[in-house]
Amino acid sequence: MGPSLNHSYICKRILLEIEHSGKWEAWPELTLDIESGVVPDIAVYESGVLKPDFDEDKVRCDVLPKVVVEVVSPSQPIHELMVKAGKYLKAGVPAVWTVEPYGGVIYVSTKEGRSVFVAEAVKSEGVELDFSKIFG
Repeated sequence: MGPSLNHSYICKRILLEIEHSGKWEAWPELTLDIESGVVPDIAVYESGVLKPDFDEDKVRCDVLPKVVVEVVSPSQPIHELMVKAGKYLKAGVPAVWTVEPYGGVIYVSTKEGRSVFVAEAVKSEGVELDFSKIFG
């Protein structure tokens, strides 16, 4: 089973809020050059860092994002996403937001540890998002 309607909705809302800032770009389903290639729901970059090249496409992106966002779906246990967060951090991604939409919980993982937020503003690496708007 793939991502659910709620999963897709939350990803869309996060993507739109990040893009609305003007400072950040949200790239969905971008294969990062980590291990054999990992694909976060959303990879967040400063605006202009990545540019599409329609003459020569890349299958994997070797530029690491500032923040990775993973949204839990019914077919994916949260433990699996926490393990994936560790892979991102080990590879050099500064922050990973794991979003559990059913309880409005956001787990923020960094090298320093993990913090838990419930439907409130979250900020990492300059990327800020008010999850009360996302879940509202």
